[in-house]
Order: sequence, then C-alpha cells, then structure tokens
Amino acid sequence: MSSLPMPASGIAGHRAMAVIEARRMARHPVFALGVALGFVVLGLYVVLVGDGTGVPVVLTLPLLGAFYIGLTSVIAAALLTRSTEVAVEAVATAPGTEARRTLALAAAGIPPLVAGLLFSVALVVLANVIGVAPQEWWFGTLPDWQVWSVVLMCPVACLDGALLGVLAGRWLRFRGASGMVVVALIVVTLLGQVPLLDTDSSEWRLWVPWAIFHTGDNPDGTQTLIAGNPAAYLGYLLALGALAVLVAIWHDRTARTPRFRILVAAVAATAVALFFLAATTGVHDNRDSDPLPSRVTG
Repeated sequence: MSSLPMPASGIAGHRAMAVIEARRMARHPVFALGVALGFVVLGLYVVLVGDGTGVPVVLTLPLLGAFYIGLTSVIAAALLTRSTEVAVEAVATAPGTEARRTLALAAAGIPPLVAGLLFSVALVVLANVIGVAPQEWWFGTLPDWQVWSVVLMCPVACLDGALLGVLAGRWLRFRGASGMVVVALIVVTLLGQVPLLDTDSSEWRLWVPWAIFHTGDNPDGTQTLIAGNPAAYLGYLLALGALAVLVAIWHDRTARTPRFRILVAAVAATAVALFFLAATTGVHDNRDSDPLPSRVTG
C-alpha cells in the first residue's frame, strides 16, 4: 500500500503532502522509464542522424522529450492518484479533504518539469557543442524569445502530462483509463494539427495540447517554421495545466464554492485568450528555409 502523509493543518501540512507526492512521482518506475527512454533516444538521434554538419531539426526535438517523459507522466500520475485514494479508503482518517489531496498531487508534476528542463538543457548543449545543420536557417536569425519559447515547450508539456494524469486519475475509475487518455492525447494532437500544417490556416492548429512550430528535414533539405506565436502558446499550455488541476479538484463537491467557480471560469477564459493570441500574433505564415544544393537533383 502506498504511504500517505499524516493529517496536518495549514501551509506546512500541505507542503509536507506535496513533497511526499513529488517524491513518489520521482520514484515511480513508469516515469523513470520514460525519462530514461527520452535521453537514450536523444543520444541515439544525435549519433545516428547527425551527418557531421550539425544536429538537424533542433526545434522539433523538444517534442521528443515531451513524448517520452510527458506521456509516461500521464500514466504515472494517474496511477499515483488512484493509489492514494485506495489507501485513503483503507484507513479511518484521511489526510485532509479530497480537494486538498488533489492539490498536493499537483506536486507530482515537479519531477517531470525538472526532467523536461534537463532534456532541454541537454538539447541546447548538444546544439552548441556539435552545431546545427545548414538548413537550420532560424539559428541566429529568429528572436531569442521565439527560439526559447519552442525549446521550453518540452518541460511545460511534461508538467502538463503529469497534471493531466492527476485529472484522469481523479475522474476515470476504470482499468486502463490512463492508457486510453494517452492514446486520445496522441490522436487529438495529430488529427488536430497535421491537416493544417501546410495550409494558409496553420495557426489554428494551436488549440491542440502539443503543437509543433518546426517541421522535420524535407527531401530538398528545407525546413519549415510554422505560423503562430510560441510565447503565447507556452502561456496557453500553462493555463491548460492549471485548468487540469482545477477540474481535478472539482471532483470534490465540497470544493465547488462560488469563489472556486469564478477561479475556474477565469482560468478557462485566460486559456481561450492565450490561444487566440497565439493564433493571431507572431509569424503569420509558414516560412521555408533555402534548399541545400547537395539535396537538389538536376
């Protein structure tokens, strides 16, 4: 049976519960497996795909960390949430209200956030040490805030994955629910943006939870920067994560006070506003780099 924090009151008690949940997440085998796979695949990519001219598709690689670390964090956080409630049902005194326990479970997003940050740091170090491929035309030309916004989508996506897992663990009780959430997340992300990537309306793909801003290596060596404002989209992702926590807390009927309802509505409105800001500002059309002469056949 999973260990539970002892009942406590005030900020100190909540902090103790949050620390325990963060530690449980850091030690969870599913999460650890995802972190290991993310860094191993990144290393293999650099070794096997790099052609001596630099690391290709650097601005696409943050999604690699989001995929392995973020998706496994969904499963791990959902399992942690369910195990906490099973343990609560087995003891006479629960450690605080359900809403309070849910808020503490949000701390399970800290290890994925840190792992995503480390992945981003490793990516930036590799890009600086090895260099970037010639078709990475954005390097040294795009404003720093755009580049860093794309790179930091990895840790934010990892954080959101854990928070989505808490939401799934709180509301979905059937076996295999977290796996179905992962599949649904992948399907929604792909179907919500792939049909729009090469159109004049590519910026409207940004409603999906994990959007891309940079395509892979095209046959002629070109790469494409996709329309949209990555900084506003980063804020949109953070708002989605906050909304996931609030909806998970909503499961506790006693927490649905008028003030809490206003908070949920405010965060939802903020997410919508940030989505429209991401879609209507920034780069307004897709931009292709110049072809590489060595890739163009006569």
